[in-house]
Amino acid sequence: MPLAAVLGALAIGSTAANGALGYDVLKTNSVTYHVVTADLASRKLSPRTVASERLTSVWNLISKSEASAAITGTFFAPKAQRPVADVLIDGLLVSKGSLGTAVGVTWNGDVEIFDRPTGQPVDWGNYRYGLRGTVRLIRGGVVCPDPKSQSFKDSRLWSRAARTGLGVTSRGKLVMIATKSNVTLSEMGAAMLQRGVREAVSLDGGSSTCLYFNGSLVVAPGRQLCNLFVVALGNPLEWNGPGNRL
Repeated sequence: MPLAAVLGALAIGSTAANGALGYDVLKTNSVTYHVVTADLASRKLSPRTVASERLTSVWNLISKSEASAAITGTFFAPKAQRPVADVLIDGLLVSKGSLGTAVGVTWNGDVEIFDRPTGQPVDWGNYRYGLRGTVRLIRGGVVCPDPKSQSFKDSRLWSRAARTGLGVTSRGKLVMIATKSNVTLSEMGAAMLQRGVREAVSLDGGSSTCLYFNGSLVVAPGRQLCNLFVVALGNPLEWNGPGNRL
């Protein structure tokens, strides 16, 4: 759907969950970034991961997870149609791989971003949902991407590309951001700093770039996907929705 049509159907500044979940646009250096912000401290929202056993329509993933917002998940191997790193769903690892920065959702619904050395497995005991295989973008409020030091080998990671990012602020807000413009990792990190993000990662991008909010694909992917990071309505301490594995 053309950008003008999306913005016409979805007003900039749109909110859901009584204002706890919102969408807007950030324009900087001639680049348009689509941004979804989730106030996790409200306890009205439940962040989680969703995955399928093979590539599928993004709408299948969104429907299965009852998502109100969603963004592209971790990288996957196209031939195997499987994620290349850990994906944790409801305390169960449905995919394994010890590469990159991890994003974990605690049993209380808080999102934490943390690093482990390549090859060292994550102890997911404190987390209900999570994924790994992401590129560190921001640490302690400083933009610091260095995919080579994280053992990533695909040169497209440090070139210009359409990108997605996920981060957290010091006030407990989750920020999901995507752009179809070709930007560097550092440019994406700088944009996220403008939204108060203190810790952040870059997720899968390129033709996988996807952002969904409240019924609309704000940024539609150019191919099928096998995992997403999503936000659903409901208190994470009370939520007992559908399984998130297709």
